[in-house]
Amino acid sequence: MKKITTTVLVFITVISGILIGCQKKDSTTPATTTTQTAKPNDQQGSTEADGAISDVNDFINNKVGGGSTMRINAYALPCGVVSIDSSTTNSYGKKVYTMQYGNQTPCGYKKKSGQVAFALSNGTGFNTVGAVFTITFTNYMVQSEADGSTVTLNGSIVITNTTGYYIWEAVTSSKTIIHKLRGSFNVTYSDNTIRSRSYYQKRTWTSSNSWAGLTLKVAGDTLISSVSAADSISEIGKTYAGNYDYQTMIINDFTWSNCGTTYTGPYVLKSAKARLNVTIPNFSPTYVDVEGGYYWNYSSGSTTPTLVGDCTTNAYMITTVIGTTTTTVYQLY
Repeated sequence: MKKITTTVLVFITVISGILIGCQKKDSTTPATTTTQTAKPNDQQGSTEADGAISDVNDFINNKVGGGSTMRINAYALPCGVVSIDSSTTNSYGKKVYTMQYGNQTPCGYKKKSGQVAFALSNGTGFNTVGAVFTITFTNYMVQSEADGSTVTLNGSIVITNTTGYYIWEAVTSSKTIIHKLRGSFNVTYSDNTIRSRSYYQKRTWTSSNSWAGLTLKVAGDTLISSVSAADSISEIGKTYAGNYDYQTMIINDFTWSNCGTTYTGPYVLKSAKARLNVTIPNFSPTYVDVEGGYYWNYSSGSTTPTLVGDCTTNAYMITTVIGTTTTTVYQLY
């Protein structure tokens, strides 16, 4: 099955730039001219965690639960994975699958190393109603070949298959598949800065028309009692710059749809809206709104993208509010 990228944080270097700017306003150090290089940002950890989750789902749905010899035989290991060991069991007597990544094979502009393991802790199979499996990151490192920067993940995410079924059964049997995600992990950057974050998400796969109708929706999980005051929260953590608390709320589901006719896609983010609230001393309010679903004809020099919500979408509108200052920019997917 073709993977659908599920990263829901799209703030990239915008957040880091905001926080660094806020810090500079309190500084009495004279400004200096420096060479600009790529900086760590608050998206990196989530991007790589989501990539690993996609690798695990790919293996579970095509290798473990292939459903046919043809599907299983056609399965290829995710990029960067050099071996998968399943010789051990956990305390529940369930087989532990350990993906070993090797950094000798580039995955696009990245190299990966370390381990990502997963195993059932409840249910007779990954496709049973209420099945629970844990994904564990052990020194899972992703390096950018462009600048040599790295992020390393340690921690775990627990996924509950609340409806049962494998994801591909949304296509073959018109099933609705819902996964609930909970977990916490640390992100270690190249300079040894460590930041924590936690996931609270619901992911729903449906299809209205075979592969052509396959849709994935990612929402904040409304069952989080610890943050009931903002029940659409999908992620909490600490920012790289300033070590400030942040919360990401998904206001409108991030919705990817297949804009092709086969499993290969392409899968396009048609609609999305989220807000990242950051707690910064002496600044209020401080947040970033991100809305997907815009079409930007950037090749013609157009500066006014339009909200379309269809297969032509290619950009986000990003609105930043710092105190009384509001700025809006557009960013390609």
